[in-house]
Amino acid sequence: MTLQQHNPPHPGELIQRTYIEPFSEVTGNKVADRLGVARSTFSRLLNGISNVSPEMAVRLSSVLGGSAESWLMLQDSYDLWKARQSVDTRKLEAIDFNKVA
Repeated sequence: MTLQQHNPPHPGELIQRTYIEPFSEVTGNKVADRLGVARSTFSRLLNGISNVSPEMAVRLSSVLGGSAESWLMLQDSYDLWKARQSVDTRKLEAIDFNKVA
């Protein structure tokens, strides 16, 4: 059984709420500098405009903690939730492989 999260946050929103907002001395620009990415690149991630790539996941893991896999899973959960909101599966029909010759 797979647990599905209802309306999971974009990883950028999670980063903003968990790692930036609670700490007055931590800013998006400072995190971007530590990540070794352009400030505009990190800003797009924080604002949900861009997604966590495998490369960014490795960087986030090194700077913020957690595993690269966990950062990618957060992105996948968000992407899958969004897809489930927009894809209409009512007219799709499953193949019964027990009946296929």
